[in-house]
Amino acid sequence: MDGRIGCVIIHGFAGSLEEIEPLNKYLNDKGYLTTCPKLEGHTGIKEDLKKTTYEEWISSVEKCLVEFKNKCEKIFIIGFSMGGLIGVNLALKYNIFGLITLCSPIYYWDMKRVYLNIVDDFKQREYTNLKRYYNSSVRIPFKAMVNFRILLGKTKPLIKEIQCPIFVAQGLVDDTVHHRSAKYIYDNSSSKTKVLKYYKNSNHIICCGDDQEKLFKDIEEFINKVSKKNI
Repeated sequence: MDGRIGCVIIHGFAGSLEEIEPLNKYLNDKGYLTTCPKLEGHTGIKEDLKKTTYEEWISSVEKCLVEFKNKCEKIFIIGFSMGGLIGVNLALKYNIFGLITLCSPIYYWDMKRVYLNIVDDFKQREYTNLKRYYNSSVRIPFKAMVNFRILLGKTKPLIKEIQCPIFVAQGLVDDTVHHRSAKYIYDNSSSKTKVLKYYKNSNHIICCGDDQEKLFKDIEEFINKVSKKNI
C-alpha cells in the first residue's frame, strides 16, 4: 500500500456503470484510486437480474472491496441509489474512512414529482418520462423488486449504527427517491462527522445531472477533510 486514497463506487439497482462513470472519471483525474464493481446479475438482461438475490449484490461489492483494501490505505465507499444501501452494510463490516450516499432510498417514488413529470410530458408532447416509467415497470423482474425491498428493510435499522464520517447527497427533482430519504439517513446515523447536501437541479441520476460539477467538488472536499482529520 502506498497511502493513496481509494474509492469504491457502487452503481444502483437495475442500473449500470454508466450512471457513476462521470464521478469515477473525476476522481481518477484528481489522483484517487477507484474501483467500480458491477453488481451480480446487472448485465442489462432481465433474466440475469431475476436469478440473483440482494445477498449476491452485496457479495459482489464485498469481494471487490477486500481486494481493493490491499491497494490503498484509506477507503471511502460511494454508493449511488441502492448502492448506498449496500455501502451501509459494508461500512459496518469493514474499517473504512467514510461513507457517501447519493440519492439513496429510504422512501422511494416521489409521487408529486412523478405527477409533475407526467403533466410536463403532455404539455411538451414528448412523453419522455412516461416512456421511462413504462420501461422500468417491464424490464425489472418482480423477484428483483422483492429482493430490493428486503435489502431496504434490512438496511434501514442499520443506519443508526453508522459511526464513520458520512456525506449524504440528494437531488431535489428526483422522482425515484423521495428527498426525505436523505434527511432520514443524515438524522439517524450516529456519525460525529456528517454532511447533508441537496442539489436543486438534479434528478435521480445525480452523477450525470446539471449539478454534477458542484456535487463532485463537494465529494472531493469531504474526502480530503476526512482523510486529513484521520491521519
